[in-house]
Amino acid sequence: MGLMDEVLDPKSSTILRIALGKITQRIPLTLCTVLSVALVTYAFIFVEVAVEGLSLASILLLTFFLAITMSFALEYDSKDELMVLINLGVSPSDIFKLGIFRVLIISFMGYLIGVLVSLIWPLSGIKNVMLFYSFLIATALGIIPPIYSSLRSMRVSLLGRAAFKPLTENEVPVALSPSELVEVREFIKERLKDRQDITIVDCSVGNGTLNLVCRYLGDFGRETFALLATVGVNPDEALRNDDTLPAVRLRVRIEEGKNPVIECWEGRDEKHKKRSAISLSFQSLVRQLLIEYKVYRGKLRGIEYRT
Repeated sequence: MGLMDEVLDPKSSTILRIALGKITQRIPLTLCTVLSVALVTYAFIFVEVAVEGLSLASILLLTFFLAITMSFALEYDSKDELMVLINLGVSPSDIFKLGIFRVLIISFMGYLIGVLVSLIWPLSGIKNVMLFYSFLIATALGIIPPIYSSLRSMRVSLLGRAAFKPLTENEVPVALSPSELVEVREFIKERLKDRQDITIVDCSVGNGTLNLVCRYLGDFGRETFALLATVGVNPDEALRNDDTLPAVRLRVRIEEGKNPVIECWEGRDEKHKKRSAISLSFQSLVRQLLIEYKVYRGKLRGIEYRT
């Protein structure tokens, strides 16, 4: 296999390794298919003197079903390798071609053996037209039987590519419904109240959107928070209207069947949006809280627990 790596690029080398590797793992079935195609080739070349039409049709039908069995066996063996091919960037069309290519190799091997045997033990004169027709039959036996199994492998690869589709930095990898917005809001408020570096200014829901406005206190704010609490002043009421503290605004849009999308910025309103370290940090925090909500309180979690 070292020569293969030197001649081919990694992607083509991996595809060829899988194609040949699975063929060698199925040696008994591979040999049966090769010998069947060889028998069909030999019988068709000397059809005028060797077999009758009904006998040739029976051999051809048996070889056809054997090729179908071979294609499904190779597809079953290659399920684990499909994810490897997806990660390598192999397209679904290439995976479909791979399913055809494997059985086609086996069929051509049988054709060559059949032609070689006909040259060694000819039953009559060999006609070029019969060699050509037998080649067409071998090609059909290599292409038609694995079409369905190759389509199934291509479908798996399409689903795999969708599953491996990377999320953008604004997407949350959970499934939330707009009907859960109120529960999500209460969960986030509960968790944010435990943090001494953040005070909630506004937390509202509407039209499938969660709107959250907070002030970031930082170390100085925490000290002020503690000082106000000791003198009997409500820190939340005193600090939420303090314009000297950074205001972070966050919006979570939830649509049925889609990942929630977070948009976060620092500033007074949308006209003064500013992407800052504080806003990015706060966005990451809320993103993690949404994941935790789904794990511990989400409806899907409850369904999984009851079943």
